[in-house]
Amino acid sequence: MRHLIISILCITTSLFSYAMTFNEILHHVASNNPSLAVSIAQGDADIISMKSENNLPDPEIGFEHKWGKEGTKWGVGVSQGFEWPGIYSSRKKAIDNASLAIEWLNKANYLEKLVEIKLLLIDIINIRKQLTLVKQLDQQMDSLISKYEKGKSLGEVSILDINKLNIEKISLSRQIKSLNNQYLVLESNLLKENGGNDISPILASLNNYPDEVILSEDKYEQLLKEYDPQIKQYSLMAKTQELNAQSAKLSKLPGFSLGYKLENELGNYFNGFSIGFSIPLFSKKHKVEAIAATQKAINLQNNAFEIERMTQLKVQRSNAIALYQEMLYYKPILENHDNINLLKKALDGGQISLITYIQEVNFFLEAQQNYIDVEYRYFQALASLNRYTLLEK
Repeated sequence: MRHLIISILCITTSLFSYAMTFNEILHHVASNNPSLAVSIAQGDADIISMKSENNLPDPEIGFEHKWGKEGTKWGVGVSQGFEWPGIYSSRKKAIDNASLAIEWLNKANYLEKLVEIKLLLIDIINIRKQLTLVKQLDQQMDSLISKYEKGKSLGEVSILDINKLNIEKISLSRQIKSLNNQYLVLESNLLKENGGNDISPILASLNNYPDEVILSEDKYEQLLKEYDPQIKQYSLMAKTQELNAQSAKLSKLPGFSLGYKLENELGNYFNGFSIGFSIPLFSKKHKVEAIAATQKAINLQNNAFEIERMTQLKVQRSNAIALYQEMLYYKPILENHDNINLLKKALDGGQISLITYIQEVNFFLEAQQNYIDVEYRYFQALASLNRYTLLEK
């Protein structure tokens, strides 16, 4: 996980020399995100802590002093305890496997943050699209007001027509103000996610939604099994419990200690060694059974989670398809025809009245906003649906 973040950092340092793609922006922001840095540091600390548990016990040093009528005697000794050979290597395998599980936990945090940032970028694009639409109408309304004011001075336009336009102008200005406020909040959130670094180059490049499509159910099932961090973590945790069970079986065998002793008795020195055995009759009781029960529970959790997650993906995929089809209904009507300008030409040519023009403009404005909203919700759905593609190499 750390290597992945470092690679992203190296790549994104040169990105600002040209317009970044959506995915480049996404990974750049993730590389600057402070909460991800904290998560990685905590994961590293957890791994080091686990590895520290697989050490030899500390050596013991003892000293004794005795006295009596015949004189004094004293002794000093040092001993080192050992568990049964094979336990340390077995425990190391379990720790290495648990370390991989922690790395996948980091990847889970990384993936969730990527999706969170991606949705934020999609929010920004959506607000920009809405602002562009309403500002275009606002500019056209300014043009009409200016034109009608001249007509009023010549007695060709009534004050009622001017008032209608001004009321419509107020409505558009209110929408622009609301959208600008929403945009400022999104900018603030992006600044936070980017670690407080300059976001102007990011905003300059953030023009279009990500280039992605709906995949097949088989592809989503493959991505789920290959890249879902929770499934990977469950699998590694189950394997860790299996390795822990092997260590627990070995820990039922006796441990031993070796020591050296030096004694002085009435001026005479004695050298020797000591051997001790510990027989775990009670301390390891039921430990293997407990580990086996934990492993079974983890496997059951994994199976249940995989079924639940795949069901969610199917529902999300169906929802995304419905949104895409709805988007296709709007697209040829709203993207291939400049309906607002056509209405203005009809108004200028006297084919429709001002009130009809305003009604029709509001109708097409609502339709265009509905289309923008459907497109927005479609890419929101894809952000969640295609989350595992963010981990593909």
